[in-house]
Amino acid sequence: MKKPDRVADNKSTMPYGDSVAAPAITEVDTTGYRQMKSKEASAKLRGRYEELQEEFRQLVATSEDTKRMYDAAVSFVPIIGHIYHLYRRENGEEWVSMIAPEEFGTYYHEYIGSYRLATDSVWIRV
Repeated sequence: MKKPDRVADNKSTMPYGDSVAAPAITEVDTTGYRQMKSKEASAKLRGRYEELQEEFRQLVATSEDTKRMYDAAVSFVPIIGHIYHLYRRENGEEWVSMIAPEEFGTYYHEYIGSYRLATDSVWIRV
């Protein structure tokens, strides 16, 4: 027996309606949605990228400060959590002191900065 025209074997898989009464099937335009979501994602990722860049800059600065403090002359064992001060002598040698710049008086020295020794042995600029 021959199957009549316009009769589908599996109606649920057809990309269109099988009768005149079926609703019109139109493709949804997702261009605006995609553009909006793409911009949102780009803005979020760009923001995170900039945060990571700033975090990396701070990490590099802390690394340089830590190296500088460990390379400087020191005549005592620094205690974790205390603040110490870095100075430069006339000959260019850098040294660490417990004495703050305002406590020094008229002694010649170039003050470079104050640092606190953290528990992970990293020097943090204060």
